[in-house]
Amino acid sequence: MLREYEFTFITNSQLSDEDTKKLLEKYETILAADGGQVIKKDDWGTKKLAFPIKKHFRGRYVHYDLTCKPKHLAEAERLMRIDDNVLRYLSVRIGENVDVDVRKAQIAKLEAEAARQRENALSQKIQ
Repeated sequence: MLREYEFTFITNSQLSDEDTKKLLEKYETILAADGGQVIKKDDWGTKKLAFPIKKHFRGRYVHYDLTCKPKHLAEAERLMRIDDNVLRYLSVRIGENVDVDVRKAQIAKLEAEAARQRENALSQKIQ
């Protein structure tokens, strides 16, 4: 049974791009096992933290919309708890028995609508 999740985590900002890529691939592989899929991945970049976490003042935020089995999410969370390069993580269950293709279409439609609204707001601001 695949469930849909929003999954966000904060990594050490001092990692090189290559090390960050390896770290993300490691967790993506775990989450995508047994038919799970990453629907959408957003790298929000490095941001200043509101308060220090593990003596770090900056962190790199990565957000996923994904489907996976609960046991794979539990395994990824277990590994993140002991990984020094992961400062924090948050997973939120969105739905049960999700059709990935339909969900991708919905996300694309929402993104297109948001882009159109930004264009309209910008054109009205210029006038």
